[in-house]
Amino acid sequence: MPTAKVTALQSKEAVAQEERARANELAVNEDRELVPQRDDETRRDLALGSEDDDTFSLVPLPPPENGWGTTLISFAVVVLLPLCLLGLYFLFMATPQYFAEFRFSVTEVTPSSGALGGGSSGGTAAAAVASAMGGHGGAVTGGTAQNFVVVDYLKSRQVLDELAQTVNVREIYSRPEIDWPSRFDKNSSTEQLLRHWNKMIWTNFDPLTGLASVEIKAFRPDDALTIANQLVTLSETLVNKIAKRAEEDAVKFAEQEVVRAKASLDKTRAAMADFREKEGVIDPIPSVVTGNTQLIGTLRGSVSQLEADYDTIRRQNLSETAPSVLALKSRVQAAREQLASVEREVSGSRSGRNVLAGVVARFEALDMDRQYAQAILLTSLQSLDRARASAAAQHLYLTPYVRPALPESAGGPRVFLWMILAALLLSIVWFVGLLSLRSIQNSRA
Repeated sequence: MPTAKVTALQSKEAVAQEERARANELAVNEDRELVPQRDDETRRDLALGSEDDDTFSLVPLPPPENGWGTTLISFAVVVLLPLCLLGLYFLFMATPQYFAEFRFSVTEVTPSSGALGGGSSGGTAAAAVASAMGGHGGAVTGGTAQNFVVVDYLKSRQVLDELAQTVNVREIYSRPEIDWPSRFDKNSSTEQLLRHWNKMIWTNFDPLTGLASVEIKAFRPDDALTIANQLVTLSETLVNKIAKRAEEDAVKFAEQEVVRAKASLDKTRAAMADFREKEGVIDPIPSVVTGNTQLIGTLRGSVSQLEADYDTIRRQNLSETAPSVLALKSRVQAAREQLASVEREVSGSRSGRNVLAGVVARFEALDMDRQYAQAILLTSLQSLDRARASAAAQHLYLTPYVRPALPESAGGPRVFLWMILAALLLSIVWFVGLLSLRSIQNSRA
């Protein structure tokens, strides 16, 4: 009996616990209905534990079907085997590489003004032509544009064509002792030779300092030195051509200006010769104007003297018909007519001849044109002398402050660096391939 009571009590307690649990899971909604109630943590646990909801589930990467054996084999094939082959190549096949380097700077010298004439110093060779060449001093500036030109020229096809005139580049880079990956086929085209050449040369230019460096790679020390020395010569020739082109153009322009100035002066002189032949005077200013001025003064003095004598005779109560009176009167009349004639030649017109004032004006105009043409010719001749002197001088200098030297030891190939880079690259390729293969297998499963 006590046992039955205990059992009944336990059953009642179990029923009460179930009712309390069901009450805790229910809540009253807006329609006064009981609905299941769960806290946020319970709902999150149910969502994560649900097999039908894939929102919070991550697809695991399935393990390889054949274990780690296949993975290790793929790593050995993709990474270790190429590294071993690369090591064997560097150990037994790779040809030693020798490097010859030279460094240079292109400087521009602008000449100062001298005795041949004034002129402001410019920053370019064209401005230097306009300045005089009497002094030896000048401003030195960095030829930045010329440095860029030289650096670009050294990697162009033109440098190969000019280099081939003294150095057989095809033969140098196609020698039989060179390993196959680095050897050039001598029967290939010039474009392929240019691509191979750009792998054999490194150029660098620093615009801040104006310094440039060039490095040549060859497979013999003497080949590297020969190519580097020839490149220095070709670079200096190129810089001189750049400067001489501007100087020669300046000389041609100055010569054309001299020809034009001479033609203008000849034209002015011909016009003045025609004027002198037509007017019958060499120079009207000293020969005619000055002479007539002096003659007018003399005649005026004579007229005044004769008039004074005539007045004196008339005061002596002589008859107008007296011989002395008539003679003196005739002299006065003749002097007046001569004075009027000279004055008309200066300011009037007589017998259809030109007015002397107009003649002098035309002569002065022609003489001014002649003097201007002479001044222009003199300036043009001075400019031509300066241009020729500037063309004879050198304004651009390529200064190789580090000249090529014969390499004593091989500078390449850099085995350790290439092995490290190859190991990293092959490992990345192997890892990406492995992930891709596992993803494909997972998608098919």
